Amino acid sequence: MRLLLTIAFLIVSIGTYAQRPRTIFTNDRDAVALFFPNTIGQALTGSADFTFSYNGESPQHVGIVQGVRGDRSNLLVIVENGDVYSYRLAYKKILDTLNYFVSKTERIGSEAPEPIFPRMDSLPKIEAPIRPNPRKVDVPRSRKDHFQKFSSYQLEQNTEKLKQSRKQGMVLRLRDLVYDRTEVYALIEIKNRSGIDFELDYLKVFKVHGNTRRKSSYQKLSLDMLNLQNFPEKVKDGESASFAVVLPKFTLGDSEKLMLELREFRGSRNIQLFYK
Repeated sequence: MRLLLTIAFLIVSIGTYAQRPRTIFTNDRDAVALFFPNTIGQALTGSADFTFSYNGESPQHVGIVQGVRGDRSNLLVIVENGDVYSYRLAYKKILDTLNYFVSKTERIGSEAPEPIFPRMDSLPKIEAPIRPNPRKVDVPRSRKDHFQKFSSYQLEQNTEKLKQSRKQGMVLRLRDLVYDRTEVYALIEIKNRSGIDFELDYLKVFKVHGNTRRKSSYQKLSLDMLNLQNFPEKVKDGESASFAVVLPKFTLGDSEKLMLELREFRGSRNIQLFYK
């Protein structure tokens, strides 16, 4: 294990500034969760007294760390885009924190060395909307067809209204959450009564934990989009649009909510909707 840890650190390109690693406290009774901005690719601990468990077959954003009483150690995590995160690990009998939501600013470097000269594809590009992009998963064609047919059926037949949010003449409505097999279909509607056409930059879906009335007191985890049906590029003034987002099946705990975030392209309008 020590040899593997040494090799791993030799291939890491460390940032040009020094920083003190954050300490993660854990024990053998509680499962401490670390949520990363990207899915986890590789991870290892420096001591057998600590373990870091993550899904290697179907990569996820979350990993679980546990440890027994003993000397301090460290944790090295490399996520799918090559970003590297490093933490100190320490045993603590009673834990104050059980969930850590990792920010991209905590990365210490990249698995691959940074180029000295900028690449052509890193040069400024013409501004364009950030359209939602369903993650690429190995789904049979029949399953994709089911996503589309089931989404279309629900959009036509389902008239539920769970929650809506209004801002500057725009209405963002969550019509329903339909559970089917291993997926959840979020039926969403946008109405434009603002007097100005609304061109969509993006719509994102999060699972949030904590008090959403205070921005500093809640943390959010982005949910992957498996499929989109009828997603509009623009909603003209006086019109509305309905579409469906297919998400991996999830449940909401007592202190958790679902969050929709809609942002305007080349504009300042940003609408958030919280549901629970």
